[in-house]
Amino acid sequence: MNEAERGNRPGPGKRVLLVGPRTPPYGGMALQAELMERLMNGEGVPAVLVASNAPFPRWCRSLERLPGVRTVVRLAVFSRRVWRMLAAADAVHILACSWFYFFGVVYPAVIMARVRRKRIVLNYRGGEAWAFFQSYDWLAKPAFRLATVVTAPSAFLADVIGGFFGVPVRIVPNILDFSRFRYRERPTLRPKLLVTRHLEKIYDIESILKAFQVVRERCPEASLWIAGGGSEESRLRQLAAEWKLEGVRFLGQIPHDKLPGILDQCDIFVNASRVDNFPGALLEASAAGLAVVSTAPGGIPYIYRNLETALLVEPGDWRGLAAAVLKVLNHPSLGMQMTRAAIDLIRTCEWTQVRKSLYAAYGFRVDEYEANPLLPVPGN
Repeated sequence: MNEAERGNRPGPGKRVLLVGPRTPPYGGMALQAELMERLMNGEGVPAVLVASNAPFPRWCRSLERLPGVRTVVRLAVFSRRVWRMLAAADAVHILACSWFYFFGVVYPAVIMARVRRKRIVLNYRGGEAWAFFQSYDWLAKPAFRLATVVTAPSAFLADVIGGFFGVPVRIVPNILDFSRFRYRERPTLRPKLLVTRHLEKIYDIESILKAFQVVRERCPEASLWIAGGGSEESRLRQLAAEWKLEGVRFLGQIPHDKLPGILDQCDIFVNASRVDNFPGALLEASAAGLAVVSTAPGGIPYIYRNLETALLVEPGDWRGLAAAVLKVLNHPSLGMQMTRAAIDLIRTCEWTQVRKSLYAAYGFRVDEYEANPLLPVPGN
């Protein structure tokens, strides 16, 4: 048995080093990283998350105000932490996305793990994968080739990565924390709309405001809650004021543990993203029993099926979004049918299912560890 085989043979106490961001902000990648850390530790797999966005050490916090220096210092501090923590790790799980993060976080982690001869699980989850790889495929390719295992949360991303780099990709779905979301069946849908995405251009909240104008004309009692923050917030608030949109409420950035309470007060989840991969926000809405109305970029049509688990329209089609919302309001049986069908969809994201694929990627034997499930999926 060679050294690599001995390092990854089954046995309790195998250690995992997670590399990714922490909350806040409450982005999908940070939420997944923290959830994996908690769940693995909960069933006896020592896991430590090295945060790519950790605060500066006290001794160098004065440098945070210097843009150019700040980047160099952040990379140096992060790299030092990763290098130190790698010594005790058996597998390194690197959560990856596009652009600067890939080169400033993913590459250093991959190279250091390779030098340390660790098992590298490169978990790519960027919704802008196609655009990123088209621009930087030659530069990104070595990172994928250096990884022991490449994983992605959806067939969409697996196809994109495989097409660009010719590497095998294992699908390991995102984990949905069912213990936080209470499924509530809604025999009658109220025109209470909700969006919980970052207020950035790629999520096209402006199209949701336009769609809401149409819905409001048909249903004067309709409301739209917008939970999230971002660079577009001021402009979107200004648009809502200029268009005299009554019923729109900007909730700001909501801590993730408060989100289930917001979902429970609404009936229809609206999403207008122009690029996307495996949006946890939509799955959380389904877990809470909301009817999902969404555009269908990237990985979304690989997850949801139109008229079966959600109503899907083309990106940028705000009129289609409005028509879809009105359709579920006028046909409540359709909404109930879709929300019930979505339960089967989200079962694949339960920890007791995802752990099998995840531990296999780490080279661990699943039966060495006792599953520690979250609350049962509604409908079980």
